This record gives sequence, C-alpha cells and structure tokens, in this order.
Amino acid sequence: MERKPRVLLLCSPCMGHLIPFVELARRLAADHGLAATLLFASATSPPSEQYLAVAAAAPGAVDLVALPAPPPEGALPPSATERERAEHAVASNVPRVRELARALAADAPLAALVVDMVAAGARGVAAEMGVPLYMFFTSPWITLSLLLHLPGIDAARAGEHRDAAEPIRLPGCVPIHAHELPASMLADRSSSTYAGLLSMAKAIKQVDGILVNTSRAIEPAVGDGMDGLELPVHPVGPLVWTRPVGEDRDHECIRWLDQQPRGSVVYVSFGSGGTLTWQQTAELALGLELVQCRFIWAVKRPHQSLANGAFFGTQNGFMERTRGLGLVTRSWVPQTAILGHPSVGCFVTHCGWNSMLESVINSVPMVQVGVAVRAKIGVDRFISKEEVASAIRRAMDGCSTHDLARIADVWKCPSSK
Repeated sequence: MERKPRVLLLCSPCMGHLIPFVELARRLAADHGLAATLLFASATSPPSEQYLAVAAAAPGAVDLVALPAPPPEGALPPSATERERAEHAVASNVPRVRELARALAADAPLAALVVDMVAAGARGVAAEMGVPLYMFFTSPWITLSLLLHLPGIDAARAGEHRDAAEPIRLPGCVPIHAHELPASMLADRSSSTYAGLLSMAKAIKQVDGILVNTSRAIEPAVGDGMDGLELPVHPVGPLVWTRPVGEDRDHECIRWLDQQPRGSVVYVSFGSGGTLTWQQTAELALGLELVQCRFIWAVKRPHQSLANGAFFGTQNGFMERTRGLGLVTRSWVPQTAILGHPSVGCFVTHCGWNSMLESVINSVPMVQVGVAVRAKIGVDRFISKEEVASAIRRAMDGCSTHDLARIADVWKCPSSK
C-alpha cells in the first residue's frame, strides 16, 4: 500500500508554541490527508506535566516524538532568556532531527519540514532531505511583520528602540510605540539579547514559506509590505487547542460555572508562564473584590518571594472575603472549555496570542484591540485596583459588552462558527 506523504514538524519548548503546533499537525492529517510527525523539544528534564499533557492531546493520527533536554554540560547561564533557552534546546537536537528525518523518508515520502520561529537552525536538515522548509509563526502577523522589518529598522535607527519618540509604522498595521515593543527589542542594542533577536529576524527570510496562526478576518494586512521579499505568507489560523466536547465536564471549574448565571463570570488568567509581581497580584485581587462580580482566577505564584498567606488565607483574607463569589485555583484549568462556557462574560488576560484567539473564537470580551477593553497603565506600569474594577465593568456592562462580543463574533473563522 502506498504510504501517505509525511510532514515533519519541529516545535521548541514553549507552551504557547506547542498548543498551535499540535492543532496544525491534527489539521494536516485530518483535512489534507497527510501523515504528520510532531517533534517537541524540552528545555528541562523531565518536561513539565502540563507540557506533556498538551502534547499527549494530539490525536492518534499524529505521531509524537519527545526530544531530550540539552545535556547538563552544555547548560546555559541562569541569566539566559527564554528565547535563548528555546533555541539551545532545538539546536542541541538537530542531529537527532536529521536522524529521524532520514528514517521517516526511508518509509514514506517526506513532503516538508515545518519549524517554529526559533528552530530555523534546522534548515540544513530540510536542504539535505530535498524538501521545503516552512516556518510556523505562532504569534500574530503584526509581530512577524515587525521581525521581517527589524533589520531595516535597525540599520536606520541611531539610538535605543526604547527611547524612540516616534512609533514604528508597518504596512497595514497600527503604530507600535516604544512601550509596546517586545522585551528583546527594549534591551540595549549592544547586548547579546538584542543580537539574538536580530539574528533570528534575519534567519526568518531563509525559509521557503511562512504559515501564520492568524486569518485575514482578524488581521487584514497579513502578508502586506514584504518590500520585494519573495516569501510566501499563508494565514492558517486561528488554530487553538481542540479537545473533545465533554472531556472537561467533570473539572471543578466547569462544575462551578454550571451553577452560575449566563454571562456573569469574569475569567482571570495570564497564560502558562504569566506571573505578576506580588503588589500587582494584590491589586488585581482588590479590583476583583471591588467590582463584586463572580470570577474564576487561575492564579500563579507571584515572582517575588514575599509571603502571601495573610492576603489569600482564611483570616479575613481575600479568599474569605470573596467566599461564594469566586473560585481561585493554582492548578491547570481547561481554558478553552471555560471560555466556551455560557456563564463566562469577560476574560482578564495578558493578551497572549493563544488566549486572544480562544477568546475571539468564543466571542468573549477581553480586558486589556476592538474586542478588548484596555486597562489604563499607571506609573511604573502598575494598574490600580480602581482601574481593574473599571475595566471589568466596561467589559461586562451595557452596550460595550454587546459591541465587543459582536466584533469578536465577526472575527471568528468560518469553520469555528
């Protein structure tokens, strides 16, 4: 029997990348009749339980291969950035990727190698196998456009990006002000952090095509302003984590939501890696208490070492004062199921791209773009409890809710309606 052409996908150890990679692999197998093998790297040994759980959610049609973490002798210094750790985890596995590609090609035709934004170092494998190399960009088009234009911006600008008075204007995109730039662009341009970002931006242009986790309904300018760069860009989103209906019915969050009125609950989460300072965590809690809305809060431990038991504890703490009003959990929550629940009326989010797409697909207004209420940032990028409460009220109350939900509904991918 003739074997299906196979696509080999290589994902770096980033939860925000793995989720759409799993869904892309599923779609390639289910919708395009291809065989798919997903290689996922890990920065730690063993990988986190949450990371493995996401990978394991891939359907049986997708073959999964866990790549080992980098050996201890090649460990990066503690000061290494998340991007540097992800690049290192992939680079250390290129020989293994080459070995797997050869073995797979001996069994069935290899159609393409798909890598993420920090895995372009594997392009030598694609060249050796004689297959095209595609990059799957899991962030929005505006970020990809910024990276594609970064070498030119870098050559034209004299000072630090963080000190620029004028915003960066990209074709078809809203202006990007200095305080909205990625952290790596805010670093000193003489630093290794910035040099690594610039190197990654230049490497993007060496692939044969780019898949972007967006759609023209969400970002109409996708693919615009390529400045003569003959590089195909294909919007393939929105791709979000898909789980069978009913799989999360017994989760405590879903059981709790089942008891709440329609559209009455604020869901609060800052992503798989998002943590706030202790002061901002306390202020967010006070804002939730002030607005007196029902809420689910997937809280992460604040990144300072200050004790928080007195605040969250039972002796007149936040948990006691909001008993019966909200649910606070420090464990994993089924976010897609929560956002799809009719009781949820608002999402307080860090606006990571996966979270935004999941919110848009479920027509849930966000606190933080047409479908979101942006909280006003004060001195030292601190958001007060009053502003937290005000932003939630604006998202939950009055015509604002209907307008935001209507726009979110328009942005849905036709296949998700």
